[in-house]
Amino acid sequence: METVHYILSLKNAVLEFLPEEFGGRAEELLKARFDFSALTEKLSLITFETYVKAREEVIKEQQKSLLELSTPVIQVWEEVLILPLIGTIDSVRAKQIMESLLASIVATKSSFIIIDITGVPAVDTEVANRFLRAMQAARLMGAESILTGISPMISQTMVHLGVDLGGFSTRACLKDGLELAFRKLKLKVIRTAG
Repeated sequence: METVHYILSLKNAVLEFLPEEFGGRAEELLKARFDFSALTEKLSLITFETYVKAREEVIKEQQKSLLELSTPVIQVWEEVLILPLIGTIDSVRAKQIMESLLASIVATKSSFIIIDITGVPAVDTEVANRFLRAMQAARLMGAESILTGISPMISQTMVHLGVDLGGFSTRACLKDGLELAFRKLKLKVIRTAG
């Protein structure tokens, strides 16, 4: 924005000196003032448009970064991933969730993905279908999905919507989902003395 200020300052300075340059030739002075004003206004507009475009790019990059941070896939154990979800799931975020999930399954060669929805306030038909698609895609990649953190309200909503989770494991909390994954991997976590 400083550039626009400098362009307008230049315009004012040049317009002050034009009468001296053209002396008594009023028509030429008027044309020169008009042409120079049009040029500086065009430069100001181009500068402003460039500024706005750059700001929009920064905002898009920041939104992308926030989206990636809001859908972390965490490897908590060999072959076990956790996808903790918080907040509202819209179509853009659902796409990011699926991409992150599948890329993480491939990168870590995981057998289990625990999708924890404790922080999801509400589930509608669209969100439920997105969860199902994500879990089906994970299954196609060789990973079993465990859905955890289903609140009583979300449970009632899913039953009312007719969402069928019959082919998937569900558990009340993340701890229970992790225990199930460990049991299926034939792992046992024990507390040691000292």
